[in-house]
Amino acid sequence: MRTKLAKGSYGYLNRNKIQAWMRAALMLSVPVVIFLSAWFIHGTRENVMTVVAIVGCLPGCNQVVRAIMASRYHSMKKDLWEKVEEARGDLPVLYENVFTSYEVNYYVDCIAVYGREVVGYSSDGSLDATKAAEHIRTMLKNSSYKQNVKIMKEQKAFLERIRGMAKSEPEPVPFQGDDRYPGFTRDEIVLHLLMAISL
Repeated sequence: MRTKLAKGSYGYLNRNKIQAWMRAALMLSVPVVIFLSAWFIHGTRENVMTVVAIVGCLPGCNQVVRAIMASRYHSMKKDLWEKVEEARGDLPVLYENVFTSYEVNYYVDCIAVYGREVVGYSSDGSLDATKAAEHIRTMLKNSSYKQNVKIMKEQKAFLERIRGMAKSEPEPVPFQGDDRYPGFTRDEIVLHLLMAISL
């Protein structure tokens, strides 16, 4: 039996894409069955069940749009995931992030939280790293978490940065807890907020 992959884990985007298409197919098959059954029973398409079937297609069409959006992105390469896993130690990271904004979506393969630092790597050649970092910084700031955000485009430099972060202690950040997230550490809250703004 397959287990559900959590958002932020390796392989999530590919699994999400498959599941989105399966849900779309299932949701569209129900109105088709209703339409064909009514046609067979009544001998004509001109019956109330045709209207029911047409209206019943709306949720399926909405799911097709979601599946198309999910199909635009693919899981990161396995060798990159293995390199990050080796370098990160106990450092909390999120994989396969698609941060959404009104203008553009930003694909970030991996992002790590380290005290006030949020460091990410993107293999997307068309990504504007400065705008992506600014978007993430603004979204976190809107939730009352001021972070220094850097999105890197050089894989080697990112891995070196992750190794350095994993071996050292982060700068202490004053934190008294957050009533919205009882029992969470500051890093866990930042990770949760990053997942919330990602597809």
